[in-house]
Amino acid sequence: MSKGKYENTGGNTRDVNAAIRASLAVKLRAQQRLGYDEIARQCGFASRGAAHNAVQRELARNLSTNIEELRREELATLEYLEQTVLKRMRDEQYAKSQLFAIDRLLQISERRSKLMGMDAQKDERPANLVVVREVPHGLLGPVEAKTE
Repeated sequence: MSKGKYENTGGNTRDVNAAIRASLAVKLRAQQRLGYDEIARQCGFASRGAAHNAVQRELARNLSTNIEELRREELATLEYLEQTVLKRMRDEQYAKSQLFAIDRLLQISERRSKLMGMDAQKDERPANLVVVREVPHGLLGPVEAKTE
């Protein structure tokens, strides 16, 4: 295969069509919750693995903006689900399933709290960690041999 004038030689340049397909794949995954098989079909990827790789690559490229967007979309989805469950819970026709609806509301609330970081306990917060791999001889004082 001969190298053409416009061929990507492995540098930092990106095929515009690939960028558009990857962006569309991220949107389909985030907004419509489609599986990778369906994303591959709609976006023209060769396989579900190729679609997965494209989505993950795109998320890694735009980590800070996409994560916030995905978080907002997840919160919107949780809000929609909560409203749906609340309607069911208040409907007299479904009186027997009120406990089920309450259980679902609690699960939605728990998921929202985790997503927003509201449930982080003091000891779960990330802390600075120093790993000492080597200490100069004598820095910590004299070393005494243990006798058993």
